[in-house]
Amino acid sequence: MKRFGLVLISVFLFGYGAMAQKQLVLLDRGHVVGRYAEGQYFRCVLKKRHRKTEGHIIELNDFSMITSSDTIQFRDILKVDIHKHRPFRWNTGVGGLLFLGGILYFSVDRANAAIGVNSSDLPESVWLPSSIMTVAGAALIFIRPRYTRVNTGVFLHTVDYNSPYYYK
Repeated sequence: MKRFGLVLISVFLFGYGAMAQKQLVLLDRGHVVGRYAEGQYFRCVLKKRHRKTEGHIIELNDFSMITSSDTIQFRDILKVDIHKHRPFRWNTGVGGLLFLGGILYFSVDRANAAIGVNSSDLPESVWLPSSIMTVAGAALIFIRPRYTRVNTGVFLHTVDYNSPYYYK
């Protein structure tokens, strides 16, 4: 009898830990923009009086969440802080094109100077456009808004292990 009780207790303890937890996903036209799990820190701006709230997510429900500071309905959220949840992509978009184009323009001129096609000095007609392109591309890459507005194209959704948006 003791063995049965021990097995039953261990099944409940280990089974609860192995159970998949819900995730809160911020979807932008079908693409995941931000992902939050229970226990993670969450910041948002609420619609009523643009009040900022933050805290650790304790429990996720279908239409609301309980944080360490407040209970928040998903329909009351105006903006979500996704600053820490975005991947760094330096090679995509116009910013990546300008950044890599400026570096490539400068390196092609230096390669031509090394093989003797151009003079070995660095003219202003090379370093000025390449530096402007590189700085403008870096500004477009690194300067991004902190919050994403929740509207018709961007919405919050809770997912579990059955969803294709669930990340293990």
